[in-house]
Amino acid sequence: MPLENPWVFLAIWMGAAFLAAVIALQLRVSVALVEVLVGILMSHLLGMAEPTEWMTFLARLGSVTLAFLAGTEIDPASFRHHALPSLVIGFLSFLLPFGLVYLVAHLVLGWSTAGSLVAGIALATTSVAIVYTAILEKGMEATRFGQLLLTSCFVTDFLSVLFLGLFFTHWSTTSALLLLLALLLLLALPLSLRPLLRWLGRSPVSEPEIKFLFFVLALLGALASVAQTEPVLPAYVAGVLVAKSFASDRQLVRRMRSLAYGLLTPFFFIKAGFHISLQILLFGLLPILLFFTVKFLSKMMAVWPAFRVLQLSRREALFGSLLTSGGLTFGLIAAHFGVTKGILQREQYSQVTIAILLSTLVPVIGASRLFPPAPVKAKEREPELAGPGEFEEEG
Repeated sequence: MPLENPWVFLAIWMGAAFLAAVIALQLRVSVALVEVLVGILMSHLLGMAEPTEWMTFLARLGSVTLAFLAGTEIDPASFRHHALPSLVIGFLSFLLPFGLVYLVAHLVLGWSTAGSLVAGIALATTSVAIVYTAILEKGMEATRFGQLLLTSCFVTDFLSVLFLGLFFTHWSTTSALLLLLALLLLLALPLSLRPLLRWLGRSPVSEPEIKFLFFVLALLGALASVAQTEPVLPAYVAGVLVAKSFASDRQLVRRMRSLAYGLLTPFFFIKAGFHISLQILLFGLLPILLFFTVKFLSKMMAVWPAFRVLQLSRREALFGSLLTSGGLTFGLIAAHFGVTKGILQREQYSQVTIAILLSTLVPVIGASRLFPPAPVKAKEREPELAGPGEFEEEG
């Protein structure tokens, strides 16, 4: 059957997503990481063509939904409590890797200014999802260290999407007005969501809350798209603004996550693997190792001393520094933005993305050896399925 048939393509795609989920559960690794690897295999071993336009759109919708859900994982009360140290650690964790990677890409590898900026942003990120999963596995979700680590990662990721919007928005009077309208919509969102949730009470089968949230995300995406900027920025801010409402309605969180991770995000992660060329592993290994080394060392230099100044133990400081080196979700979003906009060539995209995968895999494995997992509680779910803000219930 021809792959041009959308139903054939969709069957292969969702089958691959199911296979990735099963492998991730068996190996107890991030399903996003496995989906990227499956995407690489699909594009090379099966000889599959570039995804169609509607697949590309679903991948972008998946990235926007993912950014929104990442924002909802931030506990506002915890962030206010740890505001100053979180801001310091988050800024250092982003700015040092961003600057060094940019200089390496531009001056050493000879990349364009725009391509070097994308590489710097992509490799300066930290995965909130991976950090959250790790601290939940270790039983640190209610500790000062665990909450500080999570809130500082929020600052890092916010800076990554902010820089992506600032550098690659085509500024004009129209774009400024559209972004102002998006800002007003963002400010109105938390004021409207909580009364809406109270009014609806028990959610009917028609899921009006989910439809409302996707309406808001679509409207923000439309404003950002017309303003020629990246829609993940307003989506991430929207998630942060409604985090408190999400934390008070666990059923809404579970339904939203089920829809996103069951259907939408596999399109983004698998498609991210489509653009990776395995030939780069043979002919572009030096830039990959260079990017990985610069990111890893700069993250360690930025985060470890900050944790030690806060009088955390050396073990905790090393654990936190290793975890912040992984930047899967927003790193892939930034790199995917670069390749889809023609800023990065496929070879450059492959080098950046493989470096992101290495920076996620190697330090996280090292961090897992520093602390043994906490005893599993009777009602505890799998770490990857843990909802945003769950440490409030656990603590």
